[in-house]
Amino acid sequence: MWEQAMPLKTQPVRKLKTTSCKSKAQEKVTIPESWSLNDAQRSFIELMLDSNNK
Repeated sequence: MWEQAMPLKTQPVRKLKTTSCKSKAQEKVTIPESWSLNDAQRSFIELMLDSNNK
């Protein structure tokens, strides 16, 4: 019964920062041969890198 009588404390809402860090000039990323990727893996990674640079 006493649990119902206690007022509930509201939690403050965190505000998300909308600013982002701007990177310097994009460097060309190369995939090392030591990773031993097959063609499908390598092309997938290159596709993801290309889509992030746009």
